[in-house]
Amino acid sequence: MTEEEYVSRLVAFVREEILPADQAAGFTDTFPLMESGVLDSLRVALLLTHIRDELHVHVSPALIDTDHFKDVRTIARMLHELSADGQKEATA
Repeated sequence: MTEEEYVSRLVAFVREEILPADQAAGFTDTFPLMESGVLDSLRVALLLTHIRDELHVHVSPALIDTDHFKDVRTIARMLHELSADGQKEATA
């Protein structure tokens, strides 16, 4: 999956499942998720479950921080790197 595909799927999920309805319209892939308070511990758990079950990427607990979950674009970049690393390991 490309980084842009991750962005698209994550934006849709966050709009539908995480954001309050009044914030969904102005939501973009660079909206500050942590800084704005949109992502709290419960919502991070919900997002991680979606990432694992629907996008098939495992995110180590060590990566759950403000640097990696800053916004959807940052999360998508991390997922793309993790999935590329996993594919490299599987073929090595």
